[in-house]
Amino acid sequence: MAGADLRAPVRPWGFPWAAMLVVLGTGCGSEDYQDRLDTTSRYFASLELQDANLHGAWTDPATTVSLRVPKQFAELPGPTQPSAEGSLSPQGTPQEDGTNAEGTDNEAADDPPDPRQPGFLTIPLPGLRGAFRAPVSVVGENGRSATGAGYLYVLTNHHLAGNPDLAARFHSDTLGELTAALDVSLQPDNSRDITLPQRPDAFQKPITYTEVELEPQDQPDEMAREFGVATRFSVDSHSDGEVQVILLWVLPRDLDTGEKMSVRRPLCLESLRIAQPQLVLPKEPGQMSSGTQGAF
Repeated sequence: MAGADLRAPVRPWGFPWAAMLVVLGTGCGSEDYQDRLDTTSRYFASLELQDANLHGAWTDPATTVSLRVPKQFAELPGPTQPSAEGSLSPQGTPQEDGTNAEGTDNEAADDPPDPRQPGFLTIPLPGLRGAFRAPVSVVGENGRSATGAGYLYVLTNHHLAGNPDLAARFHSDTLGELTAALDVSLQPDNSRDITLPQRPDAFQKPITYTEVELEPQDQPDEMAREFGVATRFSVDSHSDGEVQVILLWVLPRDLDTGEKMSVRRPLCLESLRIAQPQLVLPKEPGQMSSGTQGAF
């Protein structure tokens, strides 16, 4: 048609709708960005919580077990390694059957005593890999504060790698030895399964323990001298493949809340790692590794 305008008409709603789509798209990106910021903030808050309450990672190189212990604990030194040039005493003369002249195992006879073993127990702790001690505040009579001692022991079944049946029973056998030594009977309500972390935004892989609480009614003389107050033994057992780990806490029952153990103990349990869950004998048979510890 003559004089007809063949250009497409300009629709009044075209530009505003395009602008709105741009704004909406920008809004979605902004929300994603804010979510990432919030996640990052919560992650660093979780790290700060751990750093404020725990030491750097302690590691036992022989078993690849590591964890972070509460701030008030310090590592106890392990046994001194025997000299490579040390001479055998007459009692240590090897026999053809692998024992010495007294009939005891040569490796066991050569092992130095482990100063980390608790003197307040009538039994040695099996598979001891690490030990820590802390001075702690205890709520005494009439609400008065007193100073006591707390301990944390790391036990594993690596020393039983040559005996799979005993290795598989490490948790139950150790618990049985402890209940007998403390003269306590294990009741069903003494044990529970716990999965940590239970706090939100922990950014940690869940880890499950079987927890048993033991509290002897009567303390032997050695325990009374060491603690002097009601003491609780908490056994936290964890399995990963063939490896079994026990974290044994020995703490006064009436701890001062200022010790923050209700926060620090779960954080410590969360931090347990086993880099190699295959059960192998430690490189130093019969010896206990003192591990490595972050600076205190």
